[in-house]
Amino acid sequence: MDPKRPIIEPALDEPLLVVDAPPVEKLPPRLWIRRRLFSNFYNSAITVVLLPLIAYLAYRGLLFLFVTARWSPVRENLTLFMVGRYPRAELWRIVAQLIIWSSALGLAWGAAVSGARFRAAQAGLPYREDPLLAKVRRYWALLSMLGLFLLMTQSYGPLLVTAAALAAGSLLKSLAARVPGRHNVLLWAGVGVLGVVGYQIVSGFHGNGWLWMGAPVALGVVSLLGRVEWPSQSRWRVVRLGAVVGVFAIAYAVYALVGTPGVGWDDWEGFHLNLITATVAIVLAFPLGLLLALARRSSLPALRVMSTAYIELIRGVPLITLLLMSQTFIGFFLDTDTPLSSLTRSIAAFTLFTAAYVAEIVRGGLQSVDRGQIEAGQSVGLSSFAVTRLIVLPLALRAVIPAMVGQFIALFKDTSLLSIVSVADLLFVRRVVHAQEAFRAFGIAETLVFVMLAFWAVSFTMSRESQRLERRLGIGER
Repeated sequence: MDPKRPIIEPALDEPLLVVDAPPVEKLPPRLWIRRRLFSNFYNSAITVVLLPLIAYLAYRGLLFLFVTARWSPVRENLTLFMVGRYPRAELWRIVAQLIIWSSALGLAWGAAVSGARFRAAQAGLPYREDPLLAKVRRYWALLSMLGLFLLMTQSYGPLLVTAAALAAGSLLKSLAARVPGRHNVLLWAGVGVLGVVGYQIVSGFHGNGWLWMGAPVALGVVSLLGRVEWPSQSRWRVVRLGAVVGVFAIAYAVYALVGTPGVGWDDWEGFHLNLITATVAIVLAFPLGLLLALARRSSLPALRVMSTAYIELIRGVPLITLLLMSQTFIGFFLDTDTPLSSLTRSIAAFTLFTAAYVAEIVRGGLQSVDRGQIEAGQSVGLSSFAVTRLIVLPLALRAVIPAMVGQFIALFKDTSLLSIVSVADLLFVRRVVHAQEAFRAFGIAETLVFVMLAFWAVSFTMSRESQRLERRLGIGER
């Protein structure tokens, strides 16, 4: 350790500074080939055998994609693949949702940059953002798939929508990155609001959506108010309660004034439905799995037995069985006059199934936390809840990032099983396309390849982001 460099110990309630790992040595192409492919006799033999095979398969694949494939079933039904039989008069809602969620992603990116720059300044370290070329390399799979979509469109509408979404996201990212890091909690509240608005612009501003919109704003306001030194705890509690009530009252008033119906997600179809289903199931399954993991390690026998029984039961049942059972059994456990839709039942099955696996992944991370870390937290007077929240969970979740992202990728790919319960996902829409008289027994391989590429682009990007996060956190290195 450099004796001239000051040692900075972050506070327990502040996130740790993430520093890039040391850069990997870059070798000239000739030296890289010699070291990686022809370093010894066995590697050379494998290279000589496999390279011609890989080159031939690449040639055949490119020949199929760009020369022999007949893409007319995809090109003429691209809207059907994306949104299914969604009411065409309401397509503006999907367009607005795309732009709003792109803005939310840009705002989240800017908030992350602002926070990282602020933490770097506190630690006395320089902050360096990745150049544009590095960002393109990170998302090349998604960008390639987006380019393929745009090449197959037969009008300028999708191109204009894509340009508007990218412009909105880039603008908010640029603005948010300039906000002082100590205030970026409000930026994250804005991300939550935009996320809810993006969902409700399609489903309609009604029901209990005001609760979901008010929650992130209330958390942000309470976090900022908590930084003020209040003369007494009683006054702080009153101010906090008043702020929360005020935020939710404003959100309720906004919903009462707007109150416009939308298109329920029973009519959401196509690849749009796969993305929404995976996102909702991940958002619901993660906290549920976290609670199950903590309950399984609880000192209370009742919690431990119930969580263990649930985890082992769900993990022992195939997902397709849960999907089929959800269409029949969930209604028996709910006392309601309005039956749940097939999609709602399916999302419940995905959530319950994934939560059991997330619980086991998190439990493995909890077991990897050294006992000395817990004792250190207790020695400075932290409660058991504070030790778990500030020490145990951050260390445990950091260690299980690869397994966690792998489970979420599996969940996204498993949404293709929705077609089995007659929910019109991307695979179901493909059957609808080939039910048309013009495309019966025509372009079957091409539509399968299109579906495969759509799932691969999202899954590969999630995997690359997981690997990047692992490198930045130094998982497996220290």
